[in-house]
Amino acid sequence: MALGACSMEEMSSLREFSRSYAGEYECVEATLGGRDLLKYFRYVILSLNRDGTFTVSARTKTGIEGAKAGSYECDTEKGEILLRAERGGKTYEKRCAYVNGSFAVTHSFNGRELVLKFRVKG
Repeated sequence: MALGACSMEEMSSLREFSRSYAGEYECVEATLGGRDLLKYFRYVILSLNRDGTFTVSARTKTGIEGAKAGSYECDTEKGEILLRAERGGKTYEKRCAYVNGSFAVTHSFNGRELVLKFRVKG
């Protein structure tokens, strides 16, 4: 092996380390049809785990907690995150632009647009 070269195991570790997008993101805006939903929550946190899974956890101001998990892929060259989750036997995918540690998830929900904006928790 030449000086400065890395083994395959070391390269895998370097890729893992370089996943700078992995971590916790706080929801900074949540609207449904333009109506503010975030005022009803203590927190909404999305965690992108290094193993390619994500978890969204939330707690309402009345104390009700919930969570949803799925998988994700991040394309740093395109600046995109692809989130995948299953519900009712159906797989849903959302592709989001990832810019400076922030991204937004949009979804049509009962004829209204749901928008969730996340940024790196800090």
